[in-house]
Amino acid sequence: MDLFQLTYFIEVAHKKSFTKASKSLHISQPSISKGIKALEEHWGVQLFDRKGKNVELTETGSYLLPKIEELIKGFTQLNEEMESPQLLNAGKLSVGVPPMIGSSVIAPFIAHFINKYPKIELEMKEVGSQDVVFAIDDGLIQVGFVALPITTEIPYEFFIFHEEPLDVVLWPDHPLASQPSLTLSDIKDETFVFYPSGFSLNPYLRSAFQEIMAHPKIVCRSSNWDFLAQMVAGRLGISLMPHTICQRISPDLAVSVPLVQPHLYWTLALIWKSKGYLSHPSRTWVQSFKDYFKDANAAIQSAAAEHPYLSEE
Repeated sequence: MDLFQLTYFIEVAHKKSFTKASKSLHISQPSISKGIKALEEHWGVQLFDRKGKNVELTETGSYLLPKIEELIKGFTQLNEEMESPQLLNAGKLSVGVPPMIGSSVIAPFIAHFINKYPKIELEMKEVGSQDVVFAIDDGLIQVGFVALPITTEIPYEFFIFHEEPLDVVLWPDHPLASQPSLTLSDIKDETFVFYPSGFSLNPYLRSAFQEIMAHPKIVCRSSNWDFLAQMVAGRLGISLMPHTICQRISPDLAVSVPLVQPHLYWTLALIWKSKGYLSHPSRTWVQSFKDYFKDANAAIQSAAAEHPYLSEE
């Protein structure tokens, strides 16, 4: 038994003719006859009394007709609802955001998304970049933002939408503050205020120092840009921060100098599972985010193909 057979039954019952039902449904008469016979054999009943070219419902057929019509009506409504943009763009969506990803980067898109999809209930959860992956694995969030590189054990897709260089941040009268640029070797013996060990920037920077056979002395760690800047201003240590973050720091507190050798970057991406079920709100979020950052991201994406940002263990 299938829905086509039920549809044939309804049409023959109303037309009282296999021939007329065939013309109405644009289905061959043998196919309709075969479908009705399959229904009768499935239920072990006779649905029609055949009287020449005309047919009449049997008592059982009359009993089943309104029930089958209601069933088909309900299925049709459900199918229409499932294909409706209103349904696809409704529901709950949890998004992971690391605290160090600046609100100035993501906040404009969030406002855009909420305005465009008011029926999607959005929940932003603050978690570190590596914890974003764990939270998606555990089903606590559906998509998330990360600072690359990260390591994951299962397939993920990611969309790079922002990349900028890291600058050296020093207090105003630091001996290196007047330099036009600095190398990692220039600052390898300095004391640093750094990032928590669970943040992706931390192992990334540690790896860069290992390349020059250095191990930075870290006196304090924080996931708050402003607090890091205040500690630099208090001469507890210097730091490395994204260029746009440096521009927000008052020059009375600290100054920034470009890091030129090597060039280190703060790279942000949206990440989600590449396999398995992805809810409608999640798919809407991903596509909307891609469209929103498409122009700004074009140049970054071509360059990103050469960088092994995402690795699997």
